[in-house]
Formats: sequence, C-alpha cells, structure tokens
Amino acid sequence: MNKQNPIKKIFDLYTSDLSFNEIEKLFKKESSEVYRYFISEIPKDNNSNNKFTRTLLFMRSLFNAFILKLAPARRIFYIAAIIIFFIGYIQDLGSYLILSFIILNLLLAFELADKLIFKDDIILARKIQSDLMPKHSPKFQGIQIASYYESAHEVGGDYYDFIENDGQPLLVVGDISGKGLPAALYMVRVQAIMRMLASSYNSPGEILVKVQKQFSKNLRKGFFLTMVAAKIINNNSIKICRAGHTPVLHYKKKLKSFDEINPVGIGIGLNDTGIFENTLEEKEVVTEPGDILLFYSDGVSEAMNSRKEQFGLAPLKKVIELNCDEPAEKIKDQIVKSIKKFEGEFQQKDDITMIFLKYE
Repeated sequence: MNKQNPIKKIFDLYTSDLSFNEIEKLFKKESSEVYRYFISEIPKDNNSNNKFTRTLLFMRSLFNAFILKLAPARRIFYIAAIIIFFIGYIQDLGSYLILSFIILNLLLAFELADKLIFKDDIILARKIQSDLMPKHSPKFQGIQIASYYESAHEVGGDYYDFIENDGQPLLVVGDISGKGLPAALYMVRVQAIMRMLASSYNSPGEILVKVQKQFSKNLRKGFFLTMVAAKIINNNSIKICRAGHTPVLHYKKKLKSFDEINPVGIGIGLNDTGIFENTLEEKEVVTEPGDILLFYSDGVSEAMNSRKEQFGLAPLKKVIELNCDEPAEKIKDQIVKSIKKFEGEFQQKDDITMIFLKYE
C-alpha cells in the first residue's frame, strides 16, 4: 500500500471543512465588515494633500487603528515582531525571521482564544434569549395566532411576547435600536418591565406610558425603543397602542383590502419632554371572520437583496392576500419563504419578528 504524501496529508487536514461558500464569505462579507470596523476609527481626510500623500496617511491611520485595538502588552510584542522581521530580512538573519514568526503566531493564538471564549459566551446568550421567547402562541377562541422570530446576529434586539392577563392576552412586538449584544441586553430589560406592568394595568396605552418611564431611566444615549402593544378584548375586538413602531397591517377579507393601523405615538427613550404621554393614542379595531392582523418589526419590510432593494409592504400584502384562506401558520411560512427568496444570498441585516392573528 502506497504511503500518503505527508504534504497532501497536511493539506487535507487543514482544508477538510473548506468550501467555496466559506471563501466567498471571507472576501464578500467578512473583509468588508472588518474594513468598515477599522475605517470608523480613522479621521476624515481634509483633501488638502495630493492623492499619494492621502494614500500614505490613510494607510498609516488604518495601521494605527488596528494596532490600538490590541491590548497594550500585545501591541508592544506585535511591533517588536515587525521590527525583528525587518532586521532579519535586511541582514539575512534566519533566526530573527523565525523569532518574528513565532511571536506573531503566539499573538494570533491569544487573539483567537479571546474570540472563542467570547463566542462561547455569545452562544450561551443566544440560548438564554431563545429561552425567554414564547415557546407557544396562546389559544384564544375564534382566533388563530402564529409568530416568528429570527435575529440577524447571534443575539438580537427585537422582542415579542404574549402575556396572559385575566383571559385577555396582551401581544407585544418591540425593536431596540442597534443590534447585537447591547440591544439584546436592553430587550431582556424591556421584557421584565412589560411582564411586571401587564399584571397591574389593563390598557395597552397605560402600559406603554409606564414602560416609557421605567425604560428611559439609565438608558444610554443613542438607544431607543419602538413598540406596539395590543390587547385582545374578544374574538372581534382588539385594542392597539403604538410607540413609534411599524403600523399594524389589517387585511379585511370581505373588502379584499388593507388598512394600516397607525395610532399616534413616538419611540420610547427619545428626548420627548413630555410629548410621549400627551400624544400617545390607543385605537380599538373591530374585525370580522377571515380578517388578518399582522404585527411586525421593520426587519420584515426593510429586508434587502444584493442590489440593496428593500422588500417593502407591497409583496408582503400580496402574500397575505394570496394565502388569506390558509391557516395563520401557513401564511407565516409563505411570508418567510418570500423574504428568504427575495434576500437570496445577501446577508440578513436586521432582526425579523412577526405575530399573525387570523379571525375565524
């Protein structure tokens, strides 16, 4: 039996899980994200220098942005490795080149270990966030209820919940500004506040006013929350209150038309100087058999494809109209399928959250 070539053996080991999609992801997505990350740290050029000078200044700024992201001790060792490499290259000292290679790989190992530890924490955070989301839609006579949630990153800033209150479920969809871990942490806080207040107040409007007062405390600058809360009164009436969130879509089966339920309300956490409480509007909507209500986050209508086109409301309405005789779960699946088809290979940019109510 022929012995396997050791070089081929090593090559196979390191490329066993490599795919074209991984290579494409590296150049199309990850490299652009890394570039955007570091470019945000570079001061804007005043265009007073010539093109060559601007290029040199840009490369220096990009290098500094990278170096300053390293821990101070690792920064010193990295610079030392670069200096040792150039000395070894100029003076043809192989030992210097080897030492430089070892230092750089040790630094890479430390950075990789940090990333893996953080990734493990993020995976755990995702599981915890998933556990906090409702596992089942509530049962309510005469209404089919379905829901869907998918985060754009490992953890997300969208929030939805079903809160039981004296036989009248409270439905909530919220969207924290920003993405990732900071938004997810705020989402957990919102859920705790909502569940505490729902047991003490009956009106969606009252609840949102109290949420605004509680959530705005200690909220970092630049963050805010949009939310829609709705309380099912009976099988043909629902009260809806909205705080800067996307309108609720109401498909009227008898008229074969859509209404956008858009009561007045601004986002929670904005510097409203009392405007929030004074302008917040609560609307009662009367439904008929066959009607459909869709509560959703802007990740649905603003889903993008590779040409940077947005999915929009028109395709969303079309899918609902074409599938209006199907169960709520089937309508939900068809909308998700349409969004995924529209996005294609383009990376999802925002969290997607939906709650469907179909009246029987």
